[in-house]
Amino acid sequence: MHDNPYGCQESTACSEDILQQIEKLAPQLAILVGYSSFHHRLAGYFKSQSIPVVLYEMTPGTALANLDMNEVGQRVAVALGISPRGSELVQKSGVPYFYIGCPHKDRVDRVIVEAESMGLDPSRPLVSIFPGARIEGVQCTLAVFQQLAESLAQTSDIQVVLSAAEALVLDPSFKICGRTLAEHSRQPAALRVMTGMNLELLSLSTLAITGPGAITVECGLFEVPLLPIYSADMVKEGMKTLLNQTVGHFVVEEFSSDTPIPRLIESCRQMIGPSPKREKVLKDLHDVKLSLQGFAAENAADYIGREIGQWNQGKRAKGTKTA
Repeated sequence: MHDNPYGCQESTACSEDILQQIEKLAPQLAILVGYSSFHHRLAGYFKSQSIPVVLYEMTPGTALANLDMNEVGQRVAVALGISPRGSELVQKSGVPYFYIGCPHKDRVDRVIVEAESMGLDPSRPLVSIFPGARIEGVQCTLAVFQQLAESLAQTSDIQVVLSAAEALVLDPSFKICGRTLAEHSRQPAALRVMTGMNLELLSLSTLAITGPGAITVECGLFEVPLLPIYSADMVKEGMKTLLNQTVGHFVVEEFSSDTPIPRLIESCRQMIGPSPKREKVLKDLHDVKLSLQGFAAENAADYIGREIGQWNQGKRAKGTKTA
């Protein structure tokens, strides 16, 4: 529906129903989380009702095909985001943009944990594997995470922990070294399996093997080198990880799930022990941490409050029936 709201009868009916429900609610302010052709249609409706539209960019803009950027600039009053530069959508449309800070930073700054409290050995490097929380979203990459976990778990000089969503732990078809994740959880061996405690685990890690999502930003804030893996089905051009997208350039190398396992293992090795590559990544991550500010929720609330204040001072057209 986000990519093509007019593509089928079901999505058309759903979008019409949403618009009818919104009209009944008569809002004073519209906050769009992300932007697509459907968001664009919503923004057009709000514009016609003189209701200010705030765009909150969870990730840099996608689904921009067939959008008239001049129309976007006319429909959206202000955009807020976690990227210091703003997305391609903001830059092309000319929408006033405010960097509100990184919501992950506030969470990361509160994490204090000792390795022993999690049953980990502080004297050995820890490699943490984060396949992702949404199982349906990581089906295309599970095989490569599985192979990396099997290979790294055979190495005695490091600790390997796989942080898995509960649904993955309960899936009997997903096995590593011939054992289900539930069996690994009950009888820890070379590979440990944990659910939850992602930030605590990440804070203790020497290297993180991750998907392309929010965990990559958290790696940057913890200054933990990472090896991000995205689905081979994704387009090859452009940045895939949220960390790289947020800062606007390639801070870390990205790997497709069809990358040969030996190459991924070699990259892991270079990032675990002392090496020029690891030192460069650590320096770049430190710069990222310094560049990202916190208090995103508070900053967003300030900007949204300002928009409401302007609306209450007569920004809407006369005769508009809103709450």
